[in-house]
Amino acid sequence: MRTLTAAEVARMTTTQGESMNDQVTLYARTSGQDSFGQMIDSFDSGALVTCGILTQKEYRNYRGEIVTIDADAVLRLAMSQAVQVGYKVISDGVTYSVDGVQLGRNVKIIPLKKVSI
Repeated sequence: MRTLTAAEVARMTTTQGESMNDQVTLYARTSGQDSFGQMIDSFDSGALVTCGILTQKEYRNYRGEIVTIDADAVLRLAMSQAVQVGYKVISDGVTYSVDGVQLGRNVKIIPLKKVSI
């Protein structure tokens, strides 16, 4: 397999950025202890971030093959965006928890699990 040229990588990066036409609120998690020594989680005030989000369980890739997703949603974020397992994401009134972070070539690919409140 040949390596990609700098021009091909630049074009892919531009395409990824242009395809992020959704916005979600991303909340960073911090952990601490309460007065009884129990671990508790708290979240910051949140930030509105531009992203791509997919909430379907299946989709067709560019070759027409059906891809099944083992998550309630998949989030695509810019590589520069800080995100960790346990962060909270709210999209269209639905709350998700970050279940993992995978680094793609140009974006971070993040499986999300729905949080029932």
